[in-house]
Amino acid sequence: MCTQHPDSTIKVTAEEEVDEAIAAYSVFGCDEVMSDFEGKATPYIQPRDIVVKAAKLGLPLGERFFVTPRIPNPRLEDFERAMLALEAAVLADLRAYRELGRHAVKWVILPMAEDADTVRLTADLLLRKAEAYSEKAEIQLVPLVEDAERQLRIADYIKAVSSEYIKRGLYLEEIRVFLGKSDSAVKHGHVASSLAIRLALLRINALNSEWDHRALPILGMGSPPFRGGLNNPALAELEALQYAGFATATIQSAVRYDVPYEKYLKVKSALQAPQQAPRPLPFAEEEAVGLIRRASESYRALVVKYAPKIAEVAQLIPSTRDRVSWRAYGRSIIDGENVVNVPRAIVYTASWYALGLPPTFLDAPFLLEARRRGELDALLKALPALEAELRLDAEYYDRRRAEEALGPQLVRPVDELLDALGIRSEARAEPPFAPSAAYILAEARTRGFLG
Repeated sequence: MCTQHPDSTIKVTAEEEVDEAIAAYSVFGCDEVMSDFEGKATPYIQPRDIVVKAAKLGLPLGERFFVTPRIPNPRLEDFERAMLALEAAVLADLRAYRELGRHAVKWVILPMAEDADTVRLTADLLLRKAEAYSEKAEIQLVPLVEDAERQLRIADYIKAVSSEYIKRGLYLEEIRVFLGKSDSAVKHGHVASSLAIRLALLRINALNSEWDHRALPILGMGSPPFRGGLNNPALAELEALQYAGFATATIQSAVRYDVPYEKYLKVKSALQAPQQAPRPLPFAEEEAVGLIRRASESYRALVVKYAPKIAEVAQLIPSTRDRVSWRAYGRSIIDGENVVNVPRAIVYTASWYALGLPPTFLDAPFLLEARRRGELDALLKALPALEAELRLDAEYYDRRRAEEALGPQLVRPVDELLDALGIRSEARAEPPFAPSAAYILAEARTRGFLG
């Protein structure tokens, strides 16, 4: 699934996204393209324009190529925007069916799905709109679950979709569900969000063996290790094995625009390799849940102290899509009674890199504690890509810059963890950090992603 994430250093305007969608199929070989309305100034006519252009060019719409809108969550953004985006999805599908006799919009993504009631409400609204234009509703709602705690209850979201369609006499043999890494990592840290997705995949696999439907997981991950690493040419094979059990993976902007095409093809090949069942965890599920919660607590207690610095640097991160400001639609990190607002995942991730400290290293205190408790080996078996992720991010760890900007208390555990794992962070002879959007973009191009 090719998406419209602003994780590349290349600016893509809303007007250019229709042609981009065509290239998603013809150049990058994506089976579907996400037309994204979440927190973003996307024209409501965009899904229809993609359908019209794809049909004109003879692309196999409704056969091997699909348009999959991501709508605003009606309980988190303006209700009217959510309704208009649903209407746009239904009308684009109607246009395809009238011209080609095929359904080009078979799925609509609901982001930030926080409870089963919102899933049922949105499915009901989608089906009402679809039924208003067609005797047979073909479009399925796909809940995007982007929080580690909620991913542990993934079956509730899948069953909510199934029950809403069954109420209308519609039996879904296959039900897609979306697991988001990025926002979960912002709220809970890298280790907790990685383990939660591993456990969610195991629970989806178990659910599939118990009932007549088949749940098909979509993995929403980008190029930075913190955001899953699934699009990173250096990590894609390891990540695909770590998260075995997925049916669809996102191909975000950075891997399409910020790395050579040959490296993109390497990523694509890794993601298309035959998928096995999810790998069992080396510890009981109850123990996994405990580790997730402990890792999350450690991360949140640390990161809330640095939220003002992140907000300051975030102002320098260039916007490469027509999204609304993170201050209007950001994220919150909760640590006890402390609640801090931070940017959305890509700007948040880019801000930590700009400060010289890749955000995977925010889990250093927890990993050191796990080592002291004799749990680190089991964690590395549960997350076999983790050590490679840390080695890769060590290349972008600028100790001097991080210490100057964030203080020695944050860098000391990072140094200790790298020493414990035998990872060397090469000291680079770089000029002092000069805060600017141009400097941040230049560094991002060397990494192959903005955030």
